[in-house]
Amino acid sequence: MSSRLQHACEYQAARLGLALIEHCDPATACRVAGALAELGFRLLGKRRRIALANLRQSGVAVSPAEARRLARASFRHLACVIVESFHAPKRLNSDAWQESLTLEMPPATRALLETPGRGLIMVSGHLGNWEIGAQVLARFKPLTGVARAMNNPRVQALLESRQMRGDFVTVDKHTANPMQLVRALRRGRILALLTDQHARDNSVPIDFFGRPARTYTTPAVLHLLTEAPILFGYSVREGVLRYRFILSEPLVYPTSGDRDADVLRITRDLAKRLEDAIREHPGQYLWMHRRWKP
Repeated sequence: MSSRLQHACEYQAARLGLALIEHCDPATACRVAGALAELGFRLLGKRRRIALANLRQSGVAVSPAEARRLARASFRHLACVIVESFHAPKRLNSDAWQESLTLEMPPATRALLETPGRGLIMVSGHLGNWEIGAQVLARFKPLTGVARAMNNPRVQALLESRQMRGDFVTVDKHTANPMQLVRALRRGRILALLTDQHARDNSVPIDFFGRPARTYTTPAVLHLLTEAPILFGYSVREGVLRYRFILSEPLVYPTSGDRDADVLRITRDLAKRLEDAIREHPGQYLWMHRRWKP
């Protein structure tokens, strides 16, 4: 199949999927998506094997049976992440938004979020619903995210047309200019970074669940360069369109004069915070991506 024809088929499938999601209520849409995820767990052998291997080798699953249970939960959770990310804007913009979202943050964090012109670095991973987390943050401050562009530009444009993230500008991680990110912080935006995928450039090996994993140093480097505080956080799913968004205290790391050592120390601390959060909610983590590569 030519790439042009493949993109056209993917685009039509995405349009159909979005129409079904928007036609159904969130509970029904999640049930359907969960059933499809169960099918995907059986059919997508490569992703299933990666998830099972990650769970066993990380030590999160102590038996093959537990690894299989958590991997299936991860597949189902991802399906609900996709569905609820499209339903969330309507709920979050309604008077009933507090029924869907509990915010847990120290007073100092809220004060920073409510201070105009103060740039912040938000660090998270593929845990809980990172899309809803972005939607919530964009209601406090304009937000810039760094993400990999989809292979299919027509599907990318279709999703962006839904404008489900509020004031959220996405920068392609493969073409992002470091000064572009610095300027976003200096304009008082939140810079949202997901740091748990395998990194090639601008990375260091960090122990993640006891195994070396190449990890982006971008948050640490930008923090040292701009002095923008770092927030670590994640949005945990507690039911149909019900989330608990947990944010850390503002993280301001002292410097030692050794830049490389400071970058390594900050990157390790952020990775440990994410690891601890995943251990609390292992069924809501994206185990099917290849975090550990040679």
